[in-house]
Amino acid sequence: MDIAVLFNPQHPTLGGVYGYAVMRLILGTGVLQSSNRHMRISRGDVVTTTTEASKALYVPRNLDLLIHERKDALFRPAKIWSWQFQNATVEIAAQLHEALLRCPSYIGAMDLDFSDALQLRSFRNSLPEAYRIMGRRCWLFYHMGESWAVDTATKEIFEQYDFVVETEDLGARRTFFDNYDSAEHFRRVSDFNSVFARFEGLDGDRVSDLALVLEEIHPKLFDALASAARTIERAETAEDLAQAALSGRRLMEKTADYLYPPHDGKRKGRDVGRDKYKNRLWAYIDDTLAETGLEDSSILPRLGKEADRSVDLFNSGLHHDPERGKVEAAFRDLVIWLTKAIQISPTHARKAYLAYEDEIGRFMRKIADSKL
Repeated sequence: MDIAVLFNPQHPTLGGVYGYAVMRLILGTGVLQSSNRHMRISRGDVVTTTTEASKALYVPRNLDLLIHERKDALFRPAKIWSWQFQNATVEIAAQLHEALLRCPSYIGAMDLDFSDALQLRSFRNSLPEAYRIMGRRCWLFYHMGESWAVDTATKEIFEQYDFVVETEDLGARRTFFDNYDSAEHFRRVSDFNSVFARFEGLDGDRVSDLALVLEEIHPKLFDALASAARTIERAETAEDLAQAALSGRRLMEKTADYLYPPHDGKRKGRDVGRDKYKNRLWAYIDDTLAETGLEDSSILPRLGKEADRSVDLFNSGLHHDPERGKVEAAFRDLVIWLTKAIQISPTHARKAYLAYEDEIGRFMRKIADSKL
């Protein structure tokens, strides 16, 4: 779930320099440090120019924690300071809300829907993505090699509240090269979330967690996931379900391409060419375990065999007997496998430039052509 935690930046208790003041209020609750939830955080001013625009923007869908007696600050032409949490839970939002109620500048919290064009423009596409947190670990973002741009005051504040702070290159995400910022893209994400969360053994929080990491590997993975979700949701015949299974196979192929691109030759006796995506999933897990130094010798065979089972199932088994329950169970197991594989080391799975290499290449060719 995406939630916005809202503050009135004009309130005198914030002392004018409200960005740092709000950061201290939020970190001072201790909620984020104890949550151990993987979240990305954007923050900044949300600006509205008319009362009508304000009333249309601040409309919760499923989570309404706006404080009635303070909502007047929202419903007028104004700017509101927002911390936006990607992949939060209702429990985290409620805990923050309870802890911040004593702060007179706090207006409340609400969920966000980026398939809505207004909320997409005013929140997701306008507020700079600033931090990643997971428990007491924090990463401060910078763009395309500009590590010098990291704010040292922000780093110091996080450390004062017991975070271990690192930095992370966002790559081309949220830049001119990022084409995954449309309402259509987030409708695909929403389709994936709503359909998969209803599968037995999954829930909204687990699916949201996977959505976060899949988007970081490559946002286009949602094309295959959304295709499967929509097909399963509308399936009326065995042929419809067989088509959904085909989407599962494409998803595993694309995941292997992004996690461990094909190479000539062999790795530890396994062919890792283009059509050997099963072997490449094993190779990714093996490399990631080596990088992290994990000594549990059971992880590789366990996750590797589970990947093999999913590949074989989507390649053949589901096409012979495509019952709804079997198809949904196969996708559920795939989602659980992906989450486990990526959580070995989220940093190893992230590909900061991969999703944008085509756009960067076209731009560079255009620059080169203009100089001829």
